Amino acid sequence: MLLFNRPENYFLLLMNLALFLFPNQSFGSEVSQIKQIEKYLNSIHSLEADILQIDPYGNEISGVIKLKKPGKLRIEYDTQKADHLILASDGILAIIDYGSNTEPLRYPINETPLKYLSNKELDLLDPSIKCKISTSGNYIKLKITEVDKSFGLGRIVLEFVAEPISIVGWEIPLNKQQNTKILLQNLMTNREIQDDLFYVSAELMKFYNRKK
Repeated sequence: MLLFNRPENYFLLLMNLALFLFPNQSFGSEVSQIKQIEKYLNSIHSLEADILQIDPYGNEISGVIKLKKPGKLRIEYDTQKADHLILASDGILAIIDYGSNTEPLRYPINETPLKYLSNKELDLLDPSIKCKISTSGNYIKLKITEVDKSFGLGRIVLEFVAEPISIVGWEIPLNKQQNTKILLQNLMTNREIQDDLFYVSAELMKFYNRKK
């Protein structure tokens, strides 16, 4: 009975119960921010933008990105610097380097951090991931970490302008000290994009036939 003599004890009891029931979730304003970002990302059906990619050593390369949900992605780089392509459809993400004899790499896209951009319906409070918000001025970073990682470090950091909310890029950690950063420019959303831009099999055939 002594536990309930003072009002603050009710609050402590409720908070302890919440942490026990929902150990991977944040509370209060952070949850509101996460849900706002989730709603924004789920409102995007397609995305096109110019990109600037920055590697861990500060080297920059430009390109373009086209994304169509669910699961379709095309990133083309400036061919004067890197003649390669990242392409995803039908559950497969392929990295094709036309300037190399190296076999194209293939991954299930749902085992890579890019699934948080290409999936049609995100649930950012899913207990299989942990989300953490950080802010600086009018910018928001959302760090998503998989509880049981499936690819690399199992992390991606999405970056947004807060008012009005708009995605401006992301970072994918390569290891604990280094990451690759993508900056978006001239962003356009929810325009029609033709499906034939995303055919992985067609691009693989082009790769294998290039020297015949």
